[in-house]
Amino acid sequence: MDYQLYGFLIGKDVHFEIGSGQLYRLSSNGTEKHLIFGALFFSDTMLQLFLYMLKHGRDNRVTKEELLKKIWEDNKLSPSPQRLWQVLTGLNKKLQTLGLPDEFIKTIKGSGYTIGFKEIIPLYYRSSEIL
Repeated sequence: MDYQLYGFLIGKDVHFEIGSGQLYRLSSNGTEKHLIFGALFFSDTMLQLFLYMLKHGRDNRVTKEELLKKIWEDNKLSPSPQRLWQVLTGLNKKLQTLGLPDEFIKTIKGSGYTIGFKEIIPLYYRSSEIL
């Protein structure tokens, strides 16, 4: 049996599903009468950036050059520091709408980016090998 990364649990009630590219918040106030749901959808570039940061930026610094290569160049897009800044800014604003901190992805001046939120748990599922 092999384990595959399914997504991430962010905080207590924000879920990110890699396969669908959906980020959603499902929370309750403790009673069955009040259920709160919110979902976000991303552009392809924003989705790739978010996933890359979740995989590599939780405990490490990710450089601007690394992001430009992995997100833009490897996908045959024109890399640009201005475009990176625009996508990161838009991504942080979207994440705020679900109640995540305004600097979920933090800029480390002069050296790159990191995830500024520590309550992130990778979620895996077990896949069976086909014989």
